[in-house]
Amino acid sequence: MSTNAQGIAPEAQSRTQAQRTAISDKAMLDAAIDLILEHGTDKTTLAAIGEKAGYSRGLATYRFGSKAGLFDEVCKSISRGWLDYLQAGVGDKIGIDAMCAALDAFFQFVSDSPREARVLQILYCGAASPKSEYRQTSATIHQRQQDDVADWVRAGQARGSIRASADPKSVAAQYIAYISGMTYLWLINPQSIDFGKANDEMKTHLKISLSPATKDYERD
Repeated sequence: MSTNAQGIAPEAQSRTQAQRTAISDKAMLDAAIDLILEHGTDKTTLAAIGEKAGYSRGLATYRFGSKAGLFDEVCKSISRGWLDYLQAGVGDKIGIDAMCAALDAFFQFVSDSPREARVLQILYCGAASPKSEYRQTSATIHQRQQDDVADWVRAGQARGSIRASADPKSVAAQYIAYISGMTYLWLINPQSIDFGKANDEMKTHLKISLSPATKDYERD
């Protein structure tokens, strides 16, 4: 495919600049997902991403600035897709109902978009590196998720469907840790777990442990 100096194909010239940018960005994000799955993050280069997307080798650098900048946008893009599933599944539910609905939404997202889910987990793991340039994006996404869950818990407590002694932040951290841990196990060895059954067990655990009828564990 021939391109001009900016890496734009001639047949795309009739489109507006915003349309061309959106199309090329999506193509490069899709190419990044493919290459990360094939080669991992270390061996995925901006030049290869631009070329695989059908543009000039330098367009990815021009658009995203660095590999970390592109990976940062991949994280955000996939997370926006997951958020669509979450909003559709949870709606106006609160408390335990919202937490259970979110588990169903996550399972559906992983089932419908396994490539994106795998790449997101790969990037999250990479963000744990002290030198990761997209660490803050990952931290912000996880914090927002925990805040949402904590809000569901508080709303459930206000309605009386969750025991008042439950600590919203602790419950939220454990809940997000479950999702992150299960996704990691699925990424490493998908045959080792049954996501659907695990989620059913988690729902039962949430209903029992957070029920107002459940007594607090005795503390020494």
